[in-house]
Amino acid sequence: MPRSIHYIAGSLLLICAQCALPALADTATAGVKAQCESRAPEFDGKVTCTFLSSGADQRFAFKARFLGSHDDTTMSMTAALNQQPLSCEPGSKMSSRFEDGEITLECRFSVNTKAGSKQTLEMNIEWSHAQYADSAFTAL
Repeated sequence: MPRSIHYIAGSLLLICAQCALPALADTATAGVKAQCESRAPEFDGKVTCTFLSSGADQRFAFKARFLGSHDDTTMSMTAALNQQPLSCEPGSKMSSRFEDGEITLECRFSVNTKAGSKQTLEMNIEWSHAQYADSAFTAL
């Protein structure tokens, strides 16, 4: 079961030494581990995760979950990999406007770089009129 990065009201710095990505049947993602750090003040936040590339195709998802969304809520996130803008896969949900209830933003992406190379994912998240609940970075 993947571990999540949790944010509780106020400004919090959380360092998760081994936010384990699940060991899946796909050997390209089996045993991959990430170290994530979250800075999430009241209406915007940044989550940075570092992990090592396997040298084969790897697929990942980053999710940010919000509670209490309603008719004037807005939220969005942008992604960067190794300080370069990252285009998330089709079907990813990078923003939401005026939806009610619990909302999850998601960025799915693939990595295929030299084995052992350090990868740094940066997710910048902004929201208004909702409560940031938590986020998770997992292998697919």
